[in-house]
Amino acid sequence: MLIIIAKNVNTLSIEKQVVLRVKIAAFNVPNGILQSSFTQKGSILVGLGDASFVEIPPGVDGEYLQYDSSEAAGIKSAVPSFDINDTTNHLINGGFDFAQEQTPETLTTIADGAYGPDQWKTTRENADLQYVRQDAASESGLASPYYGQFKKITNAGKFLICQPLDYMNSLKFRGTTINFQLQMKASDAKTIKIAVVELQAAGTKDTLPTLVSAWGADGTDPTLGANLAAILTPVSCSVTTAWQIFKFTGSVPANSKNLLVMAWSDADFAVNDTLGMAEAGLYFGESQRSWTPGKISEEMNNIFRYCWKTFTIDVAPAQNAGAAGSFRFIAGKSGAGAIMATVQLPVKMRISPTVTTYNPDAANAQVRNSTLGVDCSATGTTPSESQILVSCTGHASNAVGDVQRFHLLAKAQL
Repeated sequence: MLIIIAKNVNTLSIEKQVVLRVKIAAFNVPNGILQSSFTQKGSILVGLGDASFVEIPPGVDGEYLQYDSSEAAGIKSAVPSFDINDTTNHLINGGFDFAQEQTPETLTTIADGAYGPDQWKTTRENADLQYVRQDAASESGLASPYYGQFKKITNAGKFLICQPLDYMNSLKFRGTTINFQLQMKASDAKTIKIAVVELQAAGTKDTLPTLVSAWGADGTDPTLGANLAAILTPVSCSVTTAWQIFKFTGSVPANSKNLLVMAWSDADFAVNDTLGMAEAGLYFGESQRSWTPGKISEEMNNIFRYCWKTFTIDVAPAQNAGAAGSFRFIAGKSGAGAIMATVQLPVKMRISPTVTTYNPDAANAQVRNSTLGVDCSATGTTPSESQILVSCTGHASNAVGDVQRFHLLAKAQL
C-alpha cells in the first residue's frame, strides 16, 4: 500500500489533503514466483509447462546451459560438446593417384620396406608383393578416379601397408580423437586389420624401425617394430568382393612422435590374391567423412615434399628412358672440363634428399651431351632441401653451348 499526500495552499490559506490508495503489483512476474524462489547465486527458474516452475542450480565453471528433453526441466548445465567441422584429409595420396617410382598402371614388384604408391610404405612376410593403380570409373561405390590394388605373388603370406606421417604433421594430433577410414575390397573374403599406430615417446622422431619384427601365425597380429604400438585395439574388417568403408577411431597419446595409419592381412594371402584400397583418409574427430579429394596441384606438391623426379608423372625412373621431362643446361666450358647445373626443386623437401641420376639416352647414370650424342663422366650431386647441384666432367669433344641433359629422382621419405 502506498499513501501519497498532496498539499495545495491557496491564496486563502485553505489546506487540502488528498489521500490516494494505490496497489503496486510486480510487473510481468507470474503469480507464485517469489524472491525466496532463488536460493543460489546464478540459479535460474525454468517453466515446466504446467504453470509451475523449478529452480535450476548454477553449473560449475566452464559449463553452459544445454537443452535436453530427457531432463525433467528440459534444460541442464553441461560442458559443451562441439562437432569438429574440419573435413581436411591429413593423408597424402589417399586416392592412390600417384606411384612415381613405377609405371602406375603396370603391376610392379615392390621391394620389402619400400613404397609402392606415393607415401604408402609396404612390407611382407615373404616374397613377393606387387602394386598397380586401377581405374575406378566402373567401380560401384567409389567416387575417386582410381584405386590401388596389391597382389601377393610367388609365395602365400601376410603383408602390411602403411602411411607414416612425419613428426611435424603428427604433432597436431596429440591429445585429440582421430578417425582413419578407407574403402577396401578383395579377390575373395578376407580379414584385414586396420589401426593408427604411434612411434612412442621412447622412439626417435622421424626415424622408423623395421615395421614388423615377427609376423606370427594366421589370426595373430604381427609384432610391430621397436617403440611402435597401436593407439587402440586394431579394428577387424570383414572385406568382401564389394567395396565397403571401414573406420578406426582412437585418441592419440600426448607424447607420440610419429603416427602411421596401417592395414595388414590377418592371415596368409594365397598367390595371386589381391586387396584393393581406395579413398583413404585421416581426420579429426570420430565422424565418418565423405570422400572429397583435394586439388590435384596441392596433392602433387604434397607428394613432391617426399619424392620428386624429372620424368613425367606416370613414367618410371629408368636409364635410357628418353629425354621427355629431362633437365637441360648449356655447357659453359669446352672439352673435358668441370661443368655443372643447379636444379631448383618445386617445393622444399622434408630433408635433404637422396638423389639418383639417370641418362636419358644410354644405360648409365651420366649426364648426356645430347648435341653430340656422347656421355659426360664423373656425374655427381650435392642436394639440399630446396635445390640439387649436378656436376660432371664434360666429354673431350664438348663445345661451349652444347646441350647437356639428365634425369633425377630425389627421395626424402621416412
